Amino acid sequence: MNWFKSSWFVMAALVATPALAQQRPARAPEPLRGYLIGGGGASISTPEASMALMAEIAENVKPAVQIYLGAGYYDNVMSQAARDQLVVAANALTALTGTSWVFEGRDRARYFSGGVKFLVPAGAAVHPYVGGGVGAINFRRIIREQTRGNITAAYLSEFGSVDGVVDPTQGNTTRPMGEIAVGVGTVISHAYIDVGYRYRKAFHNVNDSFNISQVGVAAGVKF
Repeated sequence: MNWFKSSWFVMAALVATPALAQQRPARAPEPLRGYLIGGGGASISTPEASMALMAEIAENVKPAVQIYLGAGYYDNVMSQAARDQLVVAANALTALTGTSWVFEGRDRARYFSGGVKFLVPAGAAVHPYVGGGVGAINFRRIIREQTRGNITAAYLSEFGSVDGVVDPTQGNTTRPMGEIAVGVGTVISHAYIDVGYRYRKAFHNVNDSFNISQVGVAAGVKF
Protein backbone atom coordinates (compact mmCIF):
# COMPACT_ATOMS: atom_id res chain seq x y z
CA MET A 1 0.00 0.00 0.00
CA ASN A 2 2.81 2.36 0.91
CA TRP A 3 4.47 1.49 -2.41
CA PHE A 4 1.23 2.32 -4.25
CA LYS A 5 0.90 5.70 -2.52
CA SER A 6 4.52 6.60 -3.27
CA SER A 7 4.12 5.68 -6.93
CA TRP A 8 0.93 7.74 -7.19
CA PHE A 9 2.66 10.84 -5.74
CA VAL A 10 5.61 10.44 -8.14
CA MET A 11 3.30 10.16 -11.15
CA ALA A 12 1.28 13.17 -10.00
CA ALA A 13 4.47 15.21 -9.64
CA LEU A 14 5.65 14.23 -13.13
CA VAL A 15 2.32 15.26 -14.64
CA ALA A 16 2.13 18.52 -12.69
CA THR A 17 5.69 19.70 -13.42
CA PRO A 18 5.19 20.40 -17.21
CA ALA A 19 1.88 22.09 -16.45
CA LEU A 20 3.54 24.40 -13.92
CA ALA A 21 6.33 25.14 -16.39
CA GLN A 22 3.81 26.08 -19.04
CA GLN A 23 2.07 28.45 -16.62
CA ARG A 24 5.23 30.44 -15.92
CA PRO A 25 4.96 33.93 -17.47
CA ALA A 26 7.10 34.61 -20.52
CA ARG A 27 10.21 36.66 -19.86
CA ALA A 28 9.57 40.31 -20.58
CA PRO A 29 11.74 41.79 -23.36
CA GLU A 30 14.60 43.96 -22.18
CA PRO A 31 13.92 47.67 -22.57
CA LEU A 32 15.66 49.51 -25.40
CA ARG A 33 18.77 51.25 -24.06
CA GLY A 34 20.26 52.25 -27.41
CA TYR A 35 21.43 51.00 -30.79
CA LEU A 36 24.22 51.03 -33.37
CA ILE A 37 23.10 50.92 -37.01
CA GLY A 38 24.35 51.45 -40.54
CA GLY A 39 22.57 51.57 -43.87
CA GLY A 40 21.76 53.47 -47.00
CA GLY A 41 19.16 55.29 -49.00
CA ALA A 42 18.86 58.15 -51.44
CA SER A 43 18.61 61.92 -51.50
CA ILE A 44 15.28 62.83 -53.11
CA SER A 45 15.46 66.63 -53.19
CA THR A 46 18.40 66.99 -55.58
CA PRO A 47 17.90 67.07 -59.37
CA GLU A 48 18.92 63.42 -59.56
CA ALA A 49 18.43 60.82 -56.82
CA SER A 50 21.80 60.25 -55.21
CA MET A 51 23.11 57.33 -53.19
CA ALA A 52 23.38 58.02 -49.47
CA LEU A 53 25.21 56.04 -46.78
CA MET A 54 24.82 56.52 -43.04
CA ALA A 55 25.78 55.25 -39.59
CA GLU A 56 24.24 56.18 -36.26
CA ILE A 57 24.57 55.39 -32.57
CA ALA A 58 22.02 56.36 -29.92
CA GLU A 59 21.44 55.96 -26.21
CA ASN A 60 18.26 56.38 -24.18
CA VAL A 61 18.65 59.04 -21.50
CA LYS A 62 14.99 58.50 -20.56
CA PRO A 63 12.54 55.79 -21.69
CA ALA A 64 11.16 58.10 -24.39
CA VAL A 65 14.21 60.29 -25.09
CA GLN A 66 17.34 59.35 -27.04
CA ILE A 67 20.50 61.25 -27.84
CA TYR A 68 22.23 60.28 -31.07
CA LEU A 69 25.37 60.82 -33.13
CA GLY A 70 25.35 60.22 -36.87
CA ALA A 71 27.63 60.41 -39.89
CA GLY A 72 27.02 59.89 -43.57
CA TYR A 73 27.94 60.38 -47.20
CA TYR A 74 26.15 61.60 -50.34
CA ASP A 75 27.48 60.64 -53.76
CA ASN A 76 26.19 63.72 -55.61
CA VAL A 77 24.02 66.58 -54.34
CA MET A 78 24.93 69.23 -56.90
CA SER A 79 22.14 71.80 -57.19
CA GLN A 80 20.23 72.58 -60.36
CA ALA A 81 21.73 76.09 -60.40
CA ALA A 82 25.25 74.66 -60.46
CA ARG A 83 24.30 72.17 -63.18
CA ASP A 84 22.81 74.94 -65.30
CA GLN A 85 25.98 76.98 -64.88
CA LEU A 86 28.02 74.12 -66.32
CA VAL A 87 25.97 74.25 -69.51
CA VAL A 88 26.17 78.04 -69.79
CA ALA A 89 29.95 78.02 -69.21
CA ALA A 90 30.48 75.25 -71.77
CA ASN A 91 28.45 77.09 -74.41
CA ALA A 92 30.34 80.33 -73.76
CA LEU A 93 33.74 78.66 -74.06
CA THR A 94 32.68 76.76 -77.18
CA ALA A 95 31.61 80.03 -78.85
CA LEU A 96 34.76 81.84 -77.70
CA THR A 97 37.36 79.22 -78.68
CA GLY A 98 35.66 77.50 -81.59
CA THR A 99 36.25 74.09 -79.99
CA SER A 100 33.78 71.92 -78.13
CA TRP A 101 33.57 72.17 -74.34
CA VAL A 102 31.40 69.79 -72.27
CA PHE A 103 31.45 69.92 -68.49
CA GLU A 104 30.42 67.31 -65.92
CA GLY A 105 30.02 68.18 -62.26
CA ARG A 106 29.57 66.41 -58.95
CA ASP A 107 29.13 67.60 -55.37
CA ARG A 108 30.11 64.86 -52.95
CA ALA A 109 29.09 65.51 -49.35
CA ARG A 110 29.97 64.13 -45.93
CA TYR A 111 28.25 65.10 -42.70
CA PHE A 112 28.43 64.65 -38.95
CA SER A 113 25.53 65.46 -36.63
CA GLY A 114 24.16 64.98 -33.16
CA GLY A 115 20.77 65.57 -31.60
CA VAL A 116 17.75 64.31 -29.70
CA LYS A 117 14.93 61.92 -30.63
CA PHE A 118 11.58 61.69 -28.88
CA LEU A 119 10.00 58.22 -28.98
CA VAL A 120 6.24 57.84 -29.38
CA PRO A 121 4.84 55.04 -27.15
CA ALA A 122 3.73 52.20 -29.42
CA GLY A 123 4.81 48.98 -27.71
CA ALA A 124 7.99 47.22 -26.66
CA ALA A 125 9.16 46.42 -30.19
CA VAL A 126 8.07 49.41 -32.31
CA HIS A 127 9.42 52.90 -31.67
CA PRO A 128 8.15 55.76 -33.86
CA TYR A 129 10.20 58.90 -33.33
CA VAL A 130 10.65 62.55 -34.21
CA GLY A 131 13.70 64.63 -33.47
CA GLY A 132 16.41 66.88 -34.72
CA GLY A 133 19.95 68.09 -34.28
CA VAL A 134 22.85 70.14 -35.57
CA GLY A 135 26.19 69.38 -37.15
CA ALA A 136 28.40 70.13 -40.11
CA ILE A 137 28.45 69.06 -43.75
CA ASN A 138 31.42 69.11 -46.10
CA PHE A 139 30.92 69.62 -49.83
CA ARG A 140 33.58 68.70 -52.38
CA ARG A 141 32.85 70.03 -55.87
CA ILE A 142 34.48 68.23 -58.78
CA ILE A 143 34.34 69.64 -62.32
CA ARG A 144 35.57 67.65 -65.30
CA GLU A 145 35.71 68.47 -68.99
CA GLN A 146 35.22 65.52 -71.32
CA THR A 147 38.64 65.81 -73.01
CA ARG A 148 40.60 67.93 -70.52
CA GLY A 149 39.95 66.00 -67.31
CA ASN A 150 39.63 67.52 -63.85
CA ILE A 151 39.65 71.31 -64.07
CA THR A 152 37.88 72.12 -60.79
CA ALA A 153 40.27 74.86 -59.60
CA ALA A 154 40.38 76.61 -62.98
CA TYR A 155 36.60 76.44 -63.41
CA LEU A 156 35.82 77.85 -59.97
CA SER A 157 38.42 80.58 -60.42
CA GLU A 158 36.84 81.63 -63.72
CA PHE A 159 33.12 81.07 -63.14
CA GLY A 160 32.77 80.95 -59.35
CA SER A 161 30.01 79.09 -57.50
CA VAL A 162 26.61 80.30 -58.62
CA ASP A 163 24.74 78.55 -55.79
CA GLY A 164 27.19 79.54 -53.06
CA VAL A 165 27.48 75.98 -51.78
CA VAL A 166 31.28 75.88 -52.12
CA ASP A 167 33.86 78.60 -51.70
CA PRO A 168 35.31 79.32 -55.19
CA THR A 169 38.78 79.53 -53.66
CA GLN A 170 38.48 75.99 -52.32
CA GLY A 171 36.37 73.25 -53.82
CA ASN A 172 36.27 71.51 -50.44
CA THR A 173 34.00 73.57 -48.15
CA THR A 174 32.41 72.83 -44.75
CA ARG A 175 29.11 74.43 -43.70
CA PRO A 176 27.03 74.35 -40.50
CA MET A 177 23.94 72.18 -40.75
CA GLY A 178 20.62 71.53 -39.04
CA GLU A 179 18.45 68.44 -39.46
CA ILE A 180 15.04 66.96 -38.71
CA ALA A 181 14.52 63.21 -38.27
CA VAL A 182 11.25 61.25 -38.54
CA GLY A 183 10.88 57.49 -38.69
CA VAL A 184 10.19 54.16 -37.03
CA GLY A 185 12.64 51.92 -35.22
CA THR A 186 11.80 48.23 -34.78
CA VAL A 187 13.37 45.76 -32.36
CA ILE A 188 13.62 42.14 -33.55
CA SER A 189 15.35 40.04 -30.89
CA HIS A 190 18.77 41.73 -30.57
CA ALA A 191 18.52 43.53 -33.92
CA TYR A 192 17.35 47.10 -34.55
CA ILE A 193 15.93 48.27 -37.89
CA ASP A 194 15.29 51.93 -38.70
CA VAL A 195 13.18 53.23 -41.59
CA GLY A 196 13.27 56.99 -41.71
CA TYR A 197 13.30 60.37 -43.38
CA ARG A 198 15.91 63.08 -42.83
CA TYR A 199 15.68 66.74 -43.80
CA ARG A 200 19.01 68.58 -43.69
CA LYS A 201 19.68 72.26 -44.26
CA ALA A 202 23.21 73.52 -44.85
CA PHE A 203 23.75 77.22 -44.19
CA HIS A 204 26.11 79.22 -46.42
CA ASN A 205 25.50 82.63 -44.90
CA VAL A 206 22.68 84.55 -43.24
CA ASN A 207 20.43 84.56 -46.31
CA ASP A 208 21.35 81.37 -48.19
CA SER A 209 20.85 77.69 -47.46
CA PHE A 210 20.90 74.35 -49.26
CA ASN A 211 18.39 71.59 -48.48
CA ILE A 212 18.73 67.81 -48.73
CA SER A 213 15.86 65.36 -48.19
CA GLN A 214 16.78 61.73 -47.65
CA VAL A 215 14.93 58.44 -47.21
CA GLY A 216 16.72 55.34 -46.02
CA VAL A 217 16.83 52.03 -44.21
CA ALA A 218 19.44 51.03 -41.64
CA ALA A 219 20.00 47.95 -39.50
CA GLY A 220 22.24 46.96 -36.64
CA VAL A 221 22.16 45.89 -33.01
CA LYS A 222 20.26 47.09 -29.97
CA PHE A 223 21.71 47.23 -26.52
